[in-house]
Amino acid sequence: MREHHGDICPDCPAARSRVLGPLLGGAGERCALRCLFVGDRQPLPPRWFAAYGLALVRRGIVVRHRVDADGVAVAIDAVGPGGAIPLSEGDADSGGYAVGDVLLCLCPRRVLREAVDGGAPTSAHVVALHAAALDRVERIAQARGRSTAVARVAALLCVLADTMSPPRRPMLIPAALQQRDLAALLAMRHESVCRAMKLLARRGALLRTDDGIRLLDRAGLEAT
Repeated sequence: MREHHGDICPDCPAARSRVLGPLLGGAGERCALRCLFVGDRQPLPPRWFAAYGLALVRRGIVVRHRVDADGVAVAIDAVGPGGAIPLSEGDADSGGYAVGDVLLCLCPRRVLREAVDGGAPTSAHVVALHAAALDRVERIAQARGRSTAVARVAALLCVLADTMSPPRRPMLIPAALQQRDLAALLAMRHESVCRAMKLLARRGALLRTDDGIRLLDRAGLEAT
């Protein structure tokens, strides 16, 4: 993990989404967010959940999970550039891992608490970021509940296109997010996801490229 410092970064996710402005510094002032690197397929350090109150994905994708009573990690969320990751203090069941090399902008818990206590606009921004994260998780859960494997995969692809990298809605799921990640999010076998993807490709609903999964027929995917 590497730490970066300096004024507002050109690709700052908070500045791009116009949130948390009072914390970003600039004009020689130090940004209150700490930018930390996580390598491909590496876990988020558990200590971050105690030290930080919120993370914004600057680059890459994070798959979030929760650990069940048997110690099994269950994937619940996928967060791309611009998306927020709420970090709950003392929540030992929460975790996640990097999909590709990831840069995260994290806000120390004390700084975030003081900013929220100070009122608008930061408090409203934090509420909106948490609401967007909750909506994304709920829509992934809804996709997981579809009646067939093909319908689950189609619904998940639509959800990821809509919510993974706000405010953008690209019709391309990056290649770094592999079929095993999609399978984990849907609680399905990798082989079942692979068969569903091939069927959707034959229908002309998607195309696999070197860049990832390109959604060609959004209406068809939604109707599956």
